[in-house]
Amino acid sequence: MNPKQEYETRIVESFLATVKEHTIEIQAHDKPDVIVSVQRPEGVKRVGVEVRVYFNDETAGEGSVGQQLNRFWDAVQQEIEKLKTESRQLLEVHAYVELKKDRLGQARLRSLVKKLAAEIFGFVLNASETATSGIIIIPDWEERKLSEFNGCPLMQEYVREVRIRKGFFAFWDANVNASHVGVSPKRLAEIIGEKGKKARDYNTQGLDELWLLIAAPHDTVFNAMHPFPEQGHLDDQAVLAACSATSFDRIFFWSSAPHEWARQIWPKATQ
Repeated sequence: MNPKQEYETRIVESFLATVKEHTIEIQAHDKPDVIVSVQRPEGVKRVGVEVRVYFNDETAGEGSVGQQLNRFWDAVQQEIEKLKTESRQLLEVHAYVELKKDRLGQARLRSLVKKLAAEIFGFVLNASETATSGIIIIPDWEERKLSEFNGCPLMQEYVREVRIRKGFFAFWDANVNASHVGVSPKRLAEIIGEKGKKARDYNTQGLDELWLLIAAPHDTVFNAMHPFPEQGHLDDQAVLAACSATSFDRIFFWSSAPHEWARQIWPKATQ
């Protein structure tokens, strides 16, 4: 299995445990993503499961901007850690970088990773060594907030502020996060419609049922849900209309631990 298949299979396994389905066999597939054999009183059923991860800040056509920025910062962070390890400097300095997320949303992120990481590392190194204000990082513990980045064009363009301090927790973090905004009925209906169109071409021969699983697996804050959305969001007429237009036998929304729950949103009559 490739990483995507492994990820989708784990999601389905966790979902089936939540709804207490007796699973005999589960395997990665293509169109649909996963094939599951479940034990029912009437016998073994083969179920195809199409997986769609839901992000709480996504929009049609753009996906999750927060998730994109999160991956970008992970890459920058890895480059910074390499520089710290190679130079043996700043190993005890913690930095928090407040990014201009609106500006980064318009940039080609992959091309910025190494250059921005080098600028941030060099800037923090210089600020730590030459600090002349009343708050000095080395050897003191106090925090410095810096927002002027002369000589660092990428930081001037994409960074709003850098806060640095000395401490045992020397992790370089950034403001790539999102609040738990819950479920958008409009976006949920769009997702169901998009998946419904793709499922028209699926080969369902040998399957007893075809499911769509919309999942909030809590890998990051971008796919973490509240304990439960408002029921009206799942019963929204646009959502139910989108469900009825698909060939899925069942459609579920699932949230993993720590706020673990699952709800069948289609067909509504079986709830």
